[in-house]
Amino acid sequence: MLKYFLFIFISVISFALQAQNITVNNNYTPQELIEDILIDSGCIENINVTNTVSGNFGANDSSFGYFESNNTNFPFDNGVVMSTGRISNVPGPNNNLSDDDASGWGSDQDLENILGVSNTTNATVLEFDFTPNANIVQFRYIFASEEYQEGDPNTCIYSDVFAFLIKPQGGTYTNIAVVPGTNIPVQVTTVHPEIPGGCDAENEQYFGSFNNVNVPINFNGQTKALTATAAVIQNTTYHIKLIIADEQNYRYDSAVFLEGGSFNIGADLGDDLVGANALCENETYTLQVSDNGNTPQNYTWLEVDNNANETVLTTGPTETTYTVSTPGVYKVVLDYGNGCTAEDDILVEYTDFSNITDKTISECDNNNDGLTIYNISSNNNTFTNNNPNLSVKGFYLSYADAQNEANPITTPSAFQNTTPNQVIFANIEMKPGCYKVIEITLSTPSGLYKPVRYVECVNGASILFNFNKSISLIESEIGMSNLFVDFYATAENAITQQNKLANTLELLNSELPKSIFARAETPLGCQGIVEVILDQAPTPQAEENTTFYLCSEENSVSINSGVIGDPNDYTFLWENGETTSEIEVVEMGTYEVNITQETQINGITYSCTITNIITVVPSEKATISYNLLGEFGNYQVEVLASGTGNYSYAIDNIYGPYYTSPIFNVQPGEHTIYVKDENGCGISSKQIYVIGYMKFFTPNQDGNNDTWRLLGIDRGNRIIKKVIIFDRFGKILQVLSPYDSWNGTYNGKSLPSNDYWFSAELIDGSNFKSHFTLKR
Repeated sequence: MLKYFLFIFISVISFALQAQNITVNNNYTPQELIEDILIDSGCIENINVTNTVSGNFGANDSSFGYFESNNTNFPFDNGVVMSTGRISNVPGPNNNLSDDDASGWGSDQDLENILGVSNTTNATVLEFDFTPNANIVQFRYIFASEEYQEGDPNTCIYSDVFAFLIKPQGGTYTNIAVVPGTNIPVQVTTVHPEIPGGCDAENEQYFGSFNNVNVPINFNGQTKALTATAAVIQNTTYHIKLIIADEQNYRYDSAVFLEGGSFNIGADLGDDLVGANALCENETYTLQVSDNGNTPQNYTWLEVDNNANETVLTTGPTETTYTVSTPGVYKVVLDYGNGCTAEDDILVEYTDFSNITDKTISECDNNNDGLTIYNISSNNNTFTNNNPNLSVKGFYLSYADAQNEANPITTPSAFQNTTPNQVIFANIEMKPGCYKVIEITLSTPSGLYKPVRYVECVNGASILFNFNKSISLIESEIGMSNLFVDFYATAENAITQQNKLANTLELLNSELPKSIFARAETPLGCQGIVEVILDQAPTPQAEENTTFYLCSEENSVSINSGVIGDPNDYTFLWENGETTSEIEVVEMGTYEVNITQETQINGITYSCTITNIITVVPSEKATISYNLLGEFGNYQVEVLASGTGNYSYAIDNIYGPYYTSPIFNVQPGEHTIYVKDENGCGISSKQIYVIGYMKFFTPNQDGNNDTWRLLGIDRGNRIIKKVIIFDRFGKILQVLSPYDSWNGTYNGKSLPSNDYWFSAELIDGSNFKSHFTLKR
């Protein structure tokens, strides 16, 4: 019970905090809905509902009925709602899709005929007869639909349809549910804002809103309140048919809300007096109701304030007009007796000339005498303050001529002033007789401006100048901001605005310095001609793609900026904040340095900066091994160097020469091979021994190759301690001194033909191993 109570309590509080929704019911009969809710006026007589069509949703629901705003912000207090779904789905919030259908709910042929559509379904219809007491009837309505989808191109394609069809008995239908001033039916596709990626706006001024969740109705969008109006004949019976239907299928419902009490005869005070129709200062205007075919018994004129409070201005049977002299909303109520009234209101505005003020326009003067040619009319938008309802009637030499619109200046686009700072006059008009005269002072820029120098850094044989970069210099010289600046090759061209240059110009370095001329303007004219000197400043040069090497045996390496020239002529900024040309680094990687060269030109310092990238990579001394190639008398040693360095090779002399080839011809004996790291990390060396030996021998006692021995052994440079001979199984067959030979026997017995191995043990403890062949 506690949980249940708490849920109810929270629900009530939440509901109170959220926006309320409209309410609906179907407790009214169709006759009551039309006669008592929609009309409720003595101005309409003989009201008789003749036909209704609703979706069959059971006894407690239908597709038309009564609604109330329920103190929400919905524009109508109450009225009649007609939907293509059940009205129980009409109230908000807009948190689910209204998407209803009912058995046997079909189309309407009159609707399809009048709108030229087909495949309608779920048509809701209210039809009735009536007799008006005047020759105009009207009522207010709002169209709402789920097919309004913000930002979705479907809004441009799909729409349900509705119509308000009216005809005299025996006549033909006319649809009055149209966009005001047109015969275009009101639909989603005809009244909407711009849909990005979908379509342009259509009659956007009549669109109300796309709806979020917290709105009082359950539809995605709606129009503003619109008025359906029909011209009728007084005391003649008319038939009206109100219809709304889904198009193509039952999906995405729509509804039309008819304002309660709005179906009435009309009163018409005419269009609002606003914009171009606004009244002029001190003007009076007589409000008068258009004849609607019936004479009121009483007229009541009221003024409505911003809070919708009404103040009676005058009332009486003869008060057929009212003269206004101040802006505001005015309303008339016509009383025809027997409970029949009609009303209309009108917004009256007065033209506001307070922001139309005297102006000074400027034009450049080539000889500084204060006399030049002005294009006065090019400033018309400035004179009218961009008010589309105002226009410049003309320009005049005197105030009196401007008032009387006499003797206008005939060439305002090329007017030559006769005295410096001459004053002329402009007639700023809203409509005939409604104008203001302003003074226009024709000035020329004061003083002569110094040249400005626009300097670019040298980068090759030519320089591309972008003149827009010089605008800040020009504005600083003139002392004004937000200038409009054009550029010309000569001062004369700048004065006459002939042959304007493009905003970029490429010049060879040899053509610099070079002068061009800038014409600076504001909306009020030319503010000056300024010489712009295009010039160059030298850019630092540096060796690009420089690489330094951090040796494995070192903790750091010194790197430099790579600048070409004396480093004292430049400033440096490394990415780690150091400011010297050379720095010490301890890690591999890339290092950026900004190199700046400062140059004085006419007392002004200009700086040019480049960024150079230096790479630090690892390197090291080589680790050496070798291969012995060839045979006795034609030996070669192949030096094998491993490591991260870039290596060159020498033999028997640490000073070289060093070669890129690692292969050397050698004689048997002791040698030293050297490997130098060309990246500066040092020289590695290795002592090697080249031992010659017989590849085969034939112990057949013929005097040729009867024994096997080492070859080329220098008895004066003993490098071998002993030689061990063994078979392929590793059995030792003979141990020799370096100078002895072997006859191919073991324990006095001749060994068979085969391959045999030997190991020469060197005095440094190393061994040289190879094999030879015994042939018999």
